[in-house]
Amino acid sequence: MDNFSAAPDVDAVVIGAGFSGLYATKRLRDIGLAVRAFDAADGVGGVWTWNRYPGARTDSLHETYCFTFDKDLVNEWSYTEIHPGQAEVLEYLNLIADRFDLRRHYTLTTTVTSAVFDEATGLWNFLTDKGESLTAKYFVTGLGLVSAPILPNVPGLEEFEGEVYHTSRWPETPVEFDGKRVAVIGTGSSGVQFVSTVVDQARELTVFQRTPNWVAPTGNRPVTAQEIEEIRANHDEVCRLVRNHPAGWPWEMVDRKCVETPAEVREAMFEEAWEEGGFALLYKTFSDLSTDKAANDIVCAWMAKKIASIVEDPEIAKKLTPTHPYGAKRPPAADGYYQAFNKSHVRLVDIKEEPITGFTKKGIRTSQGEFEVDVIVMATGFDAITGAFTRMDIRGVGGKELNDHWSEGPLTYLGLGVAGFPNMFMVAGPQSPFANLPPGAQEQGNWIADLIVHMRENGIEFVQPTEQAEIEWTKHLTEVAESLMTRYGLEANSWFAGANIEGKPRAFNVYFGGHAAHTDLCAAEAAEGYPHFEKVAKVAELA
Repeated sequence: MDNFSAAPDVDAVVIGAGFSGLYATKRLRDIGLAVRAFDAADGVGGVWTWNRYPGARTDSLHETYCFTFDKDLVNEWSYTEIHPGQAEVLEYLNLIADRFDLRRHYTLTTTVTSAVFDEATGLWNFLTDKGESLTAKYFVTGLGLVSAPILPNVPGLEEFEGEVYHTSRWPETPVEFDGKRVAVIGTGSSGVQFVSTVVDQARELTVFQRTPNWVAPTGNRPVTAQEIEEIRANHDEVCRLVRNHPAGWPWEMVDRKCVETPAEVREAMFEEAWEEGGFALLYKTFSDLSTDKAANDIVCAWMAKKIASIVEDPEIAKKLTPTHPYGAKRPPAADGYYQAFNKSHVRLVDIKEEPITGFTKKGIRTSQGEFEVDVIVMATGFDAITGAFTRMDIRGVGGKELNDHWSEGPLTYLGLGVAGFPNMFMVAGPQSPFANLPPGAQEQGNWIADLIVHMRENGIEFVQPTEQAEIEWTKHLTEVAESLMTRYGLEANSWFAGANIEGKPRAFNVYFGGHAAHTDLCAAEAAEGYPHFEKVAKVAELA
């Protein structure tokens, strides 16, 4: 029984309506909690509601980009492509919302602007942009890794007389590019997918690049009926593979080293993986590409030759070739990206050599001149991982602001909780694994629900990680990142480390130890009775 006279309006508030938020809402409802959930969009789907730009698709594999808890659903529904596109992922998430009656918990087109822990009542107090206030005992976030878009920090955009779009805030109505002069700013995942898709529609296409990316083909194609039948027949094996893979992929881990393999053998393996597409080159060839710089140099040299063989202009090929290790920043995938630069109407602008200085009525001004365009597409990325949190007013015990607590980078334990913020839990939040999202969202949603059940069965009113647990987890997370190619993420302007945003603290924001290791650590924490959490019956006992 609670030790407070004030009763909460609901037991739990969940923010987010993507994979993380939907599953958390379902699991909390399943254990008997009264749940209110919020999302700023006008429908469920999370990032897939906003990212409607041409070419948007996941580079996860179809059989893993879904939940696995309902075998009947697995046997009834499947994606139609190896790497599902935005519309089909959104269809799947809407199916989840309807099948499990989750919409009734949601208030949409509503942003939670503040979440403040009230020590007098032991409840979280929430305010929305619609003026609603409510209280809850538990606060669960499913905000997503990439939900806080950013724009270039240059003046004059309001002066531009043409059309302006951001890939993560794409309109629902189709955008026409036929016969238009189009500029794309950014060459991350969104940028390379967009370029590959609209290159044959635009009259002119100008790509403004800060940091080139290693872009493998997707290998996308329709899923065959036989493949669907085999996946359904072997569903338990698919789940086992995903559970034990660091990236949450349905693949066995390879156990061979690039540096010990003859050149002709490894090049044949690289070629085969390139043709397969996606993350096959990183995960299905050699075990040392992410751990040994010498091995990574070999695959980068091979990929540089591949780019040079595709791009006809040697100077353009050189500008498109990264200098950072493969995997130091998130490697995107797209079909026909490098080939696009062989077309006469496509230009590449290296903004490190020729920085954007402003926008004009007619287009984009750089240090060397003006580019007149009809459409500007911002594929400029996100204040990733922490941005959705730091844009909200979140305060814990003693009025501690989360922004202050994270002033030098995120501090959490297992990416699931934060010291000083009792009964606040995160699904796929800062310092959680960088891996295929749905398996992690399901594992973490289950873990949080199980912890709340444990609390209720043992008379525990509040839990929060200890400060020492945060310190040790952050130290471990950093050591792991610095042992891999991700240690080069700072110089590669990677959002993994907050390096894509000027002034943002440079710290590793995700756990690179992998989905499997993280799931093992979470399971051990629960089995041992949550030893790294303070567990108290009264708010006054919280440190």
